[in-house]
Amino acid sequence: MTTPDPAFADLSARDGVRERRKVETVDTGRFAELEPKVGPMTWAVGAVVTDDAGRVLLVREDGEWLAPGGEVEPGETHEEALVREVEEETGVTVSVGPLVAVTEVAFECGDDSLAFYFAHYTATPAATELTSAPGVDGESIEAVRWVENVPENTVDREVVTGAR
Repeated sequence: MTTPDPAFADLSARDGVRERRKVETVDTGRFAELEPKVGPMTWAVGAVVTDDAGRVLLVREDGEWLAPGGEVEPGETHEEALVREVEEETGVTVSVGPLVAVTEVAFECGDDSLAFYFAHYTATPAATELTSAPGVDGESIEAVRWVENVPENTVDREVVTGAR
């Protein structure tokens, strides 16, 4: 899959951290869509944000519900990227909690592949008010919601529900 990253092994060795590998076979059209976004990426992060009422914060992007998050930019720690991404996508400021899962993600199309690593952390919101303009320019975030019940079709649902 990907060139081994020592950080993946270090993070997945932590107590209570779930290690996963996901491989998705895609057609040439989908591969071409993913390549500019996934190709240069090494790490991305996602936040399982739970409020005092037990609700979970989700974003809807490209027709799918998922935990807020995104790419770790050069020079950023996972924690810095997580705080930045959650605020950009939802307007919510968070405190980062424990790491709960690391995933090696790959998209394959024939002999070609794109791969990166993904880390899910828990997070606690400073407040629960959501932005009326989710995401930044170029992102396709359609909605941001606090949910009591995580939808069945949520990306990485087992991580989100297991970390609440």
